[in-house]
Amino acid sequence: MDIWRIFQIVAGVFAAVATALTVVAIYFPTAVYWAMWMWTFTLWQIQFLVPMPVIERNKNDNKILYSLSFFVSVCLAVDANTLLQEQYPATHGFSRGVLVYSLAYLVVSLLLAGWLKIKEKKKNK
Repeated sequence: MDIWRIFQIVAGVFAAVATALTVVAIYFPTAVYWAMWMWTFTLWQIQFLVPMPVIERNKNDNKILYSLSFFVSVCLAVDANTLLQEQYPATHGFSRGVLVYSLAYLVVSLLLAGWLKIKEKKKNK
């Protein structure tokens, strides 16, 4: 079996477990931290499968843009975590911080990878 197929299966299993833990957290609030960690692992798997191959392939040509995307994702994560701390103080902690950063980095890297993919297609024409 291809290694990428295994990673896709693992990402699917992580997403299913994260969804189940989210439902469990509705009835047992202590499970919310387990759910946050499973969502974090799921986001890391998606990050590894979707945008990172495109970004790594174009990393040498776009070093400043790559560094800027990291800075933007950190700024977004800090702002979002501060907002969530005010709105939901009960979930404040390291788990939520990692989840928020992972989500911010995934969103920014998906935008970057999409732009790089369009740039690749224009270059190859």
